[in-house]
Amino acid sequence: MKRIHILVLVLLSLLLAGCKGHSYKDITVTSARIISIVPEGLSDLSALIEVGIHNPTVAFEVTGLEGLAKYQGQDAVTVSADQLIVSGRTDKVYRIPVRGHIAEGFNPFQLLKLVSNESAYDDVTFTVTGKVALRGGIGKNIELKDIPLSTLISQTQQQVDEDE
Repeated sequence: MKRIHILVLVLLSLLLAGCKGHSYKDITVTSARIISIVPEGLSDLSALIEVGIHNPTVAFEVTGLEGLAKYQGQDAVTVSADQLIVSGRTDKVYRIPVRGHIAEGFNPFQLLKLVSNESAYDDVTFTVTGKVALRGGIGKNIELKDIPLSTLISQTQQQVDEDE
């Protein structure tokens, strides 16, 4: 379960990294937890995650958030999330509904290796796309490709350690 929390932190950190600029550099993900995961058939799932965001800047919205996790170069899981509106100048916890689909031909039991072997983190990569925009204004498409899970976890852990 802790691994999933880290993954959620990582995905949101990546998304918010697309907002980089002088005024957005202090936006941070302060917490993340999974409220529920509900299997839908053999290959789909829906989840509700809770994410804390420290936003000392203006409000913005995130739309079209999609991600792809690959295991050893093979598509494993695709995920998407609904629109997220982040309030300006707040520390707030947001609930985000997420939908996922296990790729055809992928054996989800392969991911169990991640629980027992941290060296397997190098075998998992993420690609995330979305659009970050000021409320009702100009936006920026972001795309972060093939980022190794091991890199994401170390960056998120550093950010969490710095915040403590």
